[in-house]
Amino acid sequence: MRYTPTIAPRPHHRVVEAVLRDELALFHLDSRRLHLLNGSAAAIWGQLHTADTIGEVTIGLGDRFEVDPHSIRADVERTIEQFRADGLLRIDDRVISPAPRADMWDPPQGRVGAPARGSFAALDARVGIVSDDEEILATVERVLGPLRCDDPPAVTIEVVAVDEFSWTVGVGGRAGATIGSRLSAVLRVISEINHLAVASVPDDLVFHSGAVSDGDQAVLLPAASNHGKSTLTTALVADGLAYLTDEAAAVTAELSVRPFAKSIALDPGSFPLFEALVPPCAGGDLAKALASREWHVDPVRVGTIAGPAPVAAIVCPHWRAGASTRLSPVAPSEALHLLLGETFDFAVGGQPLFERLVRLVDTVPVFRLGYSDLGEAVGAVRAVLSDPTGVHVSRGSSRGGSDVGRGAGAAPRAVEGPCGDASLRTASRPRP
Repeated sequence: MRYTPTIAPRPHHRVVEAVLRDELALFHLDSRRLHLLNGSAAAIWGQLHTADTIGEVTIGLGDRFEVDPHSIRADVERTIEQFRADGLLRIDDRVISPAPRADMWDPPQGRVGAPARGSFAALDARVGIVSDDEEILATVERVLGPLRCDDPPAVTIEVVAVDEFSWTVGVGGRAGATIGSRLSAVLRVISEINHLAVASVPDDLVFHSGAVSDGDQAVLLPAASNHGKSTLTTALVADGLAYLTDEAAAVTAELSVRPFAKSIALDPGSFPLFEALVPPCAGGDLAKALASREWHVDPVRVGTIAGPAPVAAIVCPHWRAGASTRLSPVAPSEALHLLLGETFDFAVGGQPLFERLVRLVDTVPVFRLGYSDLGEAVGAVRAVLSDPTGVHVSRGSSRGGSDVGRGAGAAPRAVEGPCGDASLRTASRPRP
C-alpha cells in the first residue's frame, strides 16, 4: 500500500538507526541492508517519526532550514518515495510493534538417553554432550577440552546412531538432524557449540572474528572464512600475544571483548605453517579423519589465554597468495559497511547493538590487512596494537614488499536522493 499525498508513512519497525559523525546510519534487520543518510535526508527521516502528514514534514523542515515549505514539498515526497522503494517504511496505519525480545538463549529440554560426562563453557552457554557412540563422544570431548568447566550443563547435545550409516544430532531435546557420516556428526556438534555460544550472549555484539590481547588491550580480526583469520590469530599467539578467540568475539557495552578460548581451528592450507601443532596421535580412525580435515588445537599449546580486554583496534585480514602486505585505514562509514558483514545476526538486540557497532567504528580505528607473508602480517598487527592511531611502514619482501600505509577502501555505492542535497548510500551485507 502506497502512502497518499497527505499521509506520512512511518519508519519500518525492523529498521535500526544511529548517528555516525555527519551521517545517519540505517540498518534493516531483515534485509541486512545498510543505508547512510546525509544531513538533509536524515532530517526528512527524523520528521517521519512524529509527523502525521507530508505537510507536517515539510513545515518542520521549513522551520528548521528557514525555507518555504511549498518549495521543498516535491523533493520531500520524492525522497520519501526513495525510502519506500528501499523498504525502510511501513505505509499503512496499522500499529506494528517490534518482535518481543524473546531470549534466543532458551533451548527446550527433552529426554537425554544418558547423563553428560561433564560440561563445556561456550561464552554463557553451559553445554553437555551425550552419545551412544563412544568414539564420537571421545573425539568431541577432545576438541572441546579447552572449554571444560565445573558448572552443570543447561542444554545437552545428543548424538544417536540411527543405523550403521547415519546418526542424528539433536540440541536441547529437539529432533535431531540426520547426518550421513560420523565425521560429519562431529563437525555438526562443533558447529552447534558455536551457535549456542553466540545465542547465549544476546546483549553482546558478536563478530565472526579472531581476537588477541597484549594484556592491556585487544585487537579484533574479523574476516570471512578462508581469509586467514585463524591462521593469523595462531601466529600472533605464538608470537607472544594472548588468545581470546578464533571464532566469535563478543563485545560488551563497554567495548571490551570477552574470551571464548575454544580450540583453534586450522584448515589444511595452514598445516605446513604450524608443524609443531600436529594433533596428538591418540584416538582411532575418526580422530585421524578429523585431523585430515581440520586441526583443532588447544590454545595453551600455542601460548597464553587472555582475560577480557578493551578493543583498541580492528584489523580485517585477507590472505591472498603472492600479495604484498598492505595495511590500510578504513573510514568509519565504510568500516560500518565492512563489519556488518562479519556480525552474527543481532536481530534480538536490535537498536542497542546497532548503536554499539556505530560507536565502535566511530571510536576504534579499523584497518584492512592484505597479506601473504605471515610474519609481515604479524608485524603489522603488532604495530597497530602498539599505536592504534599511527601506522608503521616497512618494506622489503621476497613476495613484493609490504606497504603499511594510508588509504580507505571503496565506499558503498552512492544513490543520490532527490531532495536538494539530500542523499543516501546503500549496501548489502551477507550473513556470516
